[in-house]
Amino acid sequence: MIKLIILDLKNYNSNELDKILEYFKSLPDISFCVSYLWLDNWITKNINRLDHLYLSLHSKDDVPIAFYPLYLKKIYFGYELRFIGTGEAETSEVSSEFQDFIINPLYISESLELFTQQVKQLNRCVKISFEHVLPDSLCMQWLKSYKKFGWQLQEQLIGKRYRLDVLTSEQQQISQFPQTTLRRQARRFTDREDVQIVYCDEDSKIMDFFDNLIELHTLQWQKRGKPGAFSTQVFRQFHLDLSAALLKENQLLLFELLVQEKCIAVFYGFYHHDTLYYYQSGISENSPLINTGVAMHLIAMRHAREKQIKFYDLMAGKVNSYKAQYINSDTEVYSISYTTKWILVLSLFNKFMRRVQCLFSFKKG
Repeated sequence: MIKLIILDLKNYNSNELDKILEYFKSLPDISFCVSYLWLDNWITKNINRLDHLYLSLHSKDDVPIAFYPLYLKKIYFGYELRFIGTGEAETSEVSSEFQDFIINPLYISESLELFTQQVKQLNRCVKISFEHVLPDSLCMQWLKSYKKFGWQLQEQLIGKRYRLDVLTSEQQQISQFPQTTLRRQARRFTDREDVQIVYCDEDSKIMDFFDNLIELHTLQWQKRGKPGAFSTQVFRQFHLDLSAALLKENQLLLFELLVQEKCIAVFYGFYHHDTLYYYQSGISENSPLINTGVAMHLIAMRHAREKQIKFYDLMAGKVNSYKAQYINSDTEVYSISYTTKWILVLSLFNKFMRRVQCLFSFKKG
């Protein structure tokens, strides 16, 4: 029989949380956004006082076999079941991607059956949402099979995952780029000798690197009429804390590109298992390089190659993203939700009323 350990939704202490997360460490997580570092950092810094953790651990013979890294987010008229790291306002959401249930393949059906029983017992849960998940993920398969009277399933293609194989040489890597222009720009960069690379290798340097990253990143997005990812203190603090933790585990890749002592780009990414994840960057509009972005990605892949990392993950992007320039194949990414129909009707009514109010205000002005 599979045993269940779950945190009390309202009254849990740090010792209980630490115990479950320690058990979780023994399971092979599938991506960085369900890793111990990511989850622990978000739980301790970002969870809202109105929300409730819903960390569920299944074990057999005292050996962990499944972990469900979820929480219940407070919404109107109830709660929404979500992955940890999602559901915040867009300006402060840490953009968790490719999350999933973590289950030993030998016990998938048993564990999912037990999880179904758990979810059915949740009071006031009116919506289940999984965002930026892959089509073959366990969470998507489970939600499509979960049946509840008066609920409606919604599925949306939101983009693609762009992940490259790290090849044995840089020339091979460049030759695999689909576009002729990108290959030419990459080869021109490899011939340059005036680009300096500076790495963040000490905790005391993280803030300086992030100051440059935030400045360049924000300037880029402001020119497009958008605030950029680092516009809120919540988002900035999450990644400052995460970077410090990653550096201690030798999982951080944070570097600057300099030409004539001027910073032209900052790269922020992290290693996890066999993958280097590219998370954020800032690129100067005044860079003397023909394509600073390709230079930055080539340098990142050099490090992945040196560490014998198999994949370079550009993470999710829109269907027409610039990331498609680097890869011939990709994987679709979805958001999927299951909602009570009366909540859907209420949401549509609220949207309608907001439009009416805006129209009325416009006419009045």
